[in-house]
Amino acid sequence: MRIVVADDADRVAQEAADIVERFVSASESPALGLATGGTMEGLFAELVRRHRRRGLSFGAVDAYLLDEYVGLDRCDPNAYRSVVRRLFACRVDLEIGSLHGPDAQAPSLGAECARYERKVRAASIGLQVLGIGSNGHIAFNEPGTPFDSVTRVVELSRRTRGDNARFFPVENPVPARAITQGIATILAASELLLLACGAGKASAVARAVEGPITETLPASAVQLHSNVTVLLDPPAARGLSTSSPGHTNGSLDGSCRNRDGA
Repeated sequence: MRIVVADDADRVAQEAADIVERFVSASESPALGLATGGTMEGLFAELVRRHRRRGLSFGAVDAYLLDEYVGLDRCDPNAYRSVVRRLFACRVDLEIGSLHGPDAQAPSLGAECARYERKVRAASIGLQVLGIGSNGHIAFNEPGTPFDSVTRVVELSRRTRGDNARFFPVENPVPARAITQGIATILAASELLLLACGAGKASAVARAVEGPITETLPASAVQLHSNVTVLLDPPAARGLSTSSPGHTNGSLDGSCRNRDGA
C-alpha cells in the first residue's frame, strides 16, 4: 500500500489524475471504475482539463460506476449516472454507451444486480477509483458488510444519508436504498486508488489503512489488496502515524521518497 499525503485537495486531484492518465494511456481497452462524491469532483475537473488542454483521450475507455440510488429517475440530477455524465463523461471524448452502471429502474432489482455483477467481472476493471465514507464505507457497503459481498441492493445508514444530504434539495431526501458493487467485486480490480479529503474523513482513513481488517469498517478491506494507492490531503491524514508503511509526504513522482508497504 502506498499512502501519499499531498499538499492540499487540489494536489490530491492532480496526483489522482496522473494515475488515471497513466492507466488510460497505457491500455488498449482500459476498464476504469469510477466513484462519485465531493472528493471526485476535483479529479473529474482535472481530467477534463487535461483532455481539453493536452488531448488526453478517453475514447477507448469503458467506465463502470460503483453504485446507484434506488428510487431516483434516470434523469434525476442526483442519480450517479447523471452526476458522472455532467461532470466528466459529456465533457471528454468518452464514447456514447461506454459509461456503465446498474439500472436502478429495472423491473427486477435482483436480476439487475446479478447482470451488473457479471458485466463488471467480465470487464476486468484495471483501475478502480474509490472514496471513503465518514463511517468507513466504500461504495455503499455499510459497516457490517461481509468481505465476500457482491453487487446487491442495500439499505443506507442514517449517517450515510446525512452525509449525502448536502447534495440534495431539502424537499427531496436522500434515497434509503441503493445498488452497490460488493467488496469482493471491488477487490477484483487490478489496482485500487482511494482518495480522501477533509478532517471529517481522518478517523475512517486511519482505521482503514492502519487498523485491524474488520467488516465493521468496510474500507479496511483495501489492506487485503496487493496494489493500492491512498491519496490524502493533510486534514484527512491527521490520524495517521508517520511510521505507517508506505507513508509519503509529497507526490508520487521521482522527486519524493515512496516507501511501499505490504
